[in-house]
Order: sequence, then structure tokens, then C-alpha cells
Amino acid sequence: MKLLILDYLKLFYRTIVFVLRILQKLVSPNAACFLQNIFLFLLGSQLRFKFDSHNNLFIAKEKHLIKYFGDMGRGFDLYGRSLFTRGNQLANQYCINQIMFDEDDVVVDCGANYADLYLFLDGKIKQENYIAFEPGPIEYKCISKSLPSAQAHNLGLSNEEGELDFYLCSKLGDSSFIKPKSFTEILKVKVVKLDNFASSSGINKCKLLKLEAEGLEPEILIGASNFIKKCEYIAIDGGRERGINLDLTFHTLNNYLLNNDFVMLDIYGPIYRGLYKNIKLVNDKL
Repeated sequence: MKLLILDYLKLFYRTIVFVLRILQKLVSPNAACFLQNIFLFLLGSQLRFKFDSHNNLFIAKEKHLIKYFGDMGRGFDLYGRSLFTRGNQLANQYCINQIMFDEDDVVVDCGANYADLYLFLDGKIKQENYIAFEPGPIEYKCISKSLPSAQAHNLGLSNEEGELDFYLCSKLGDSSFIKPKSFTEILKVKVVKLDNFASSSGINKCKLLKLEAEGLEPEILIGASNFIKKCEYIAIDGGRERGINLDLTFHTLNNYLLNNDFVMLDIYGPIYRGLYKNIKLVNDKL
């Protein structure tokens, strides 16, 4: 009986959200935020939204956390009732809630999008030690606004240097350097090898490298063959996101890491995300 009631409540919630999204598309961004805030108030959430007309961006705020985002519907859905919940969700999916962070630890976030990973890292590492790579122009702008002290770079990573076509799909968060099924625009974006970037920037240590690049992850790892030796942990997204055929990259990434002194600590099977630890680096510290 309790399960049946819960199912009805979930269906009711989804129906309300569905209707709310339709209404929000018909009104101004400020009015859409007002409607969302009424909904959140009724749910007892402390999360609130507003629209920054000067930057043409939305802002989510909860306690001390502030998050800028570009697409209204995606942002409302991503952050739901709490920014803290979104951060913990990502930590669980990448299994990084198993890592003990110190404030001086360096985290490199490849494919940062809106930098939601920092919602979990906030208070664990210094903001200036968070290094984010995001080739999408709107997403990069959001990171710069949300985390002004972080090291945000409007660059792509690969196994070569130069410029590549970047297929933009910001509404779904599926932008990629590998042509996907759907996209809205093609941009020329500068790409670098992480090895070269780290060397020229003096990044000589890394607690965690998070790798999510909508299918380009194998090339990025090849371009970071030296840098990963300095990474204590690597979290990967190897899901079905590569190209028009939505190929899986998990097995390629897994084999590469296992052949380069990493061991798998955990896996989030539903979407092929995993956490790896650098055994050689740990042994060298002992």
C-alpha cells in the first residue's frame, strides 16, 4: 500500500513539473523564476532562482552556494529542489565520495559544463585549486560567474593541438567534438593536450582528474599520458555518447587505465562511470 501511495505521489509530482515547464516557456524569464520559486516554497526548499538580464543567465542560490546556468528548463531540472543534492548526486555517480580531500588538493575537471562537480567539492578544496576545462562558450561564462576564483579555461582537450569543430548542443548538455545525432551550431574551438597545458602551467600534482567529454575521452587520455602519472584518482564517464552511433567508450578507457598503473575502485554501472586509483603514485609515497 505504501509503495502504491509513493508511486502516485511521484506521478503527481512529475505531472506538476510537466505543467510548470509548459507555463514557464510561455512567460518571461523573470516570471518563470517566480513560478519556480513558488513551487519550491511549497515544497519547503531553500533553493531560489532569479534571472540576470544583464548577462542573460539564470542564477540558482541556496545558502552560500550560487550557480549560474544558461538553459532555463535544463537548470530547473538539474537542480530540482537543492544544489546540494545535485552535488551529492554527481559525487555518487563518479564514486568520488570515497575520496578524502584536503583544501590544498588540486582537481582538474574536463568537460565541466556548469561546474556542478564543485557543488560537492565546495568546502573540501580551495576554489582556486579547481581547474575547469569547458569548450562551450555559455557554459564557460557560467563557470566564470559562479566560481570567480577558480581556474576556468574555455578550451577543449584532445590528443592534438590546434582547432576542432565543436558541435553545440547546450540544451541537453551533449555538446561534443565528435559529430552527434543532433546539434544547433558548429564552432571552431581551440584544443590542447593536457600534458602540454599542465607542463606550461606548472601543474605538478592532481588529486582528481574527472573526465567527461561526450565520447572524446580516449583521445584526451592519450594526450594526458604523462599528466595522469601525477593524478592520484581518475573518474571517468565511459557511457554511450560517442558520435552518431552512440558508441561506448568505457572498455577503452578502462583498459588504458589498467595498463597505466591504475586500479578500479568502484563503478556506477547504470551510466558507465568509474573511479580509479593510481597504485604506482601511492606506492611511491609510502
